[in-house]
Amino acid sequence: MASSPEILASPHEIPAGPGPREYWADNLRVLVIAVVVVWHTVIAYLGGTGWYYLDRTTSKAWAAAVTPAWVIAGFALGPLFLVAGWFSARSLAHKGAGGFARTRLLRLGVPLIVFIFLINPLASYLGNLRGARHPSLADYLGGTYGAGPLWFVAALLAFSLAYALLRRLHPAPVAPRWSGAQVMVAVAVLIAMTAYLVWRRWPPDTNGFLDLRWGSWPQGAGLFALGVWAGETGSLDDLAGWARRLGWTALAATVMLVAVAGYEQARGQGQATLHGGGWPMMLAAVLYGIVSVAFTVWFTALIRARWPGGGPLRARAGRASYAAYFLHPPLLTAIMVLFASLALAPELTLLAVAVVAVPACYLAGYAATRIPGISKVL
Repeated sequence: MASSPEILASPHEIPAGPGPREYWADNLRVLVIAVVVVWHTVIAYLGGTGWYYLDRTTSKAWAAAVTPAWVIAGFALGPLFLVAGWFSARSLAHKGAGGFARTRLLRLGVPLIVFIFLINPLASYLGNLRGARHPSLADYLGGTYGAGPLWFVAALLAFSLAYALLRRLHPAPVAPRWSGAQVMVAVAVLIAMTAYLVWRRWPPDTNGFLDLRWGSWPQGAGLFALGVWAGETGSLDDLAGWARRLGWTALAATVMLVAVAGYEQARGQGQATLHGGGWPMMLAAVLYGIVSVAFTVWFTALIRARWPGGGPLRARAGRASYAAYFLHPPLLTAIMVLFASLALAPELTLLAVAVVAVPACYLAGYAATRIPGISKVL
C-alpha cells in the first residue's frame, strides 16, 4: 500500500517522501463521493435535469428544496479539486513533469474515454428502459456520448496537464511569496471573475460540448491551483489555520447566494438571471467565488482535524472510491429502474434508493479494483 493516500482520479500515485498514510484524505474522498451518489438520487426524484433516470412524482413540499439544494451542491466537489492539487504537487516533485503527465493520461484519460463511449451510453439505455420508446443498446452506443459526472475527471486531466507544462517551463518557487490569506483572496477573486465570463457563454444550467459542465471549471481550476500552492509551499496548515473564520464566511455567503437565487426564482426570473449578465449574475459570481474557497478550505480542514484516523474498511472504501465514482451512473440508474416497479411512496423510494446505492457503488468499485488490468487504471 502506498505511504500516502490516493486521491480521486490519481489512485496509485505515490508522493515524494516517506511518511504514514494520511487517512483523512481517504475519509474526505469517501464522504464526498457518497454525497455525490445521494445528490444524483435527489436529482432524479426532486426535480431538475442532468440524470439518466427522472421520476417527477414527489410532492411540491419536497420539490421546494430544489433551489437551495442546487446552490449548495455546486460546491460539493471543491474539496476533491483542492486535495487533488495538493497531492499533484507532491507527485510531480517525485515523478517529474513528464512522468506525472503520463500517469495522469493513463489514469484520467483512459477512464474518461471508456466512460464517454461505453458507460454513458449504457447508463442512458438503462434510464430509458421504462420509457414509451425504447431504442436498443446498439442505438445508444452509436451516438449517446457525453462525460456525464466524469466532467470532473476531464477537468482534472486538463488542469494536471497544464500544471505539468507550467512546471516544465518554470520550476516551483523555493518559498511562498504570499500568505495563505492573500492566496485565498486572490483565488476567490479569480474564480468570481472567470466564472462570470464563462457563465456568459455557458450558463450554470447548461452542459456544453460532451456534457463537460464548463460553468464549473473556473471553480475547479482555482481550487486545484490553491491545492498546488499549498503542496509546493507546504502551506496546508497555513490554510487550515483560517478554518473557523472561513466556516462562518462560507455560511454567510451561502445564505446570501440562496437568497439571491430564491428571489430571482420567486419573481420568475430564474432562467433570465442564469442567462443574463446583470447585477444578480455579478453578485452571484462574487458570492460563488467566496463560498468556493471558504467552504472548501473549511471542510477540508475539518475532516483533516476531526477524522484523521482509518481502518481496514475505510482503507478499502478509499481504494474503491474512484472506481465507485466511475461506475455509479449505470449502477445507480439500474437501482432506480428496479425500484420504479415497487409500490412505494416517492419520498420513501428516494430514501431507499440512496441507502441501497451508496454501499452498492462502493462494493462494485472495490470489486473492479480487484480485477487485473482495471486495477492499474481505477
